[in-house]
Amino acid sequence: MEESGAIESYRTIVNRTAVGLGLTVFAGIRVGRHSAEGKDSFIKMLLAMPEVIACHLVSGDVDFLIEVVVRDMATYEATVLNRLLSLPELRDIRTSFAMRTYRSSGPLPLSSAS
Repeated sequence: MEESGAIESYRTIVNRTAVGLGLTVFAGIRVGRHSAEGKDSFIKMLLAMPEVIACHLVSGDVDFLIEVVVRDMATYEATVLNRLLSLPELRDIRTSFAMRTYRSSGPLPLSSAS
């Protein structure tokens, strides 16, 4: 699988709470206008934020769904006010908070892949 490129990397999974990252946030983001240049720039800025651990282009009411991991609500508030709201294309943020996580990165269902 390594030779075929199916294995991208190896990593250690760290317990978020044990290292002081007690709040997981899922934020749906809408952008103001849709263009290839704007999208690429916006994604680059999102991915430069260490607290953004996942970023997906999605369909539906929002354009992007990001997963943000921070210490607490005050830290998330600062992230929104000082970082996310400064992104030039940002139009709207819709936030959901994880109250408890049962699985955050499960194994891929390789047996059902074609």
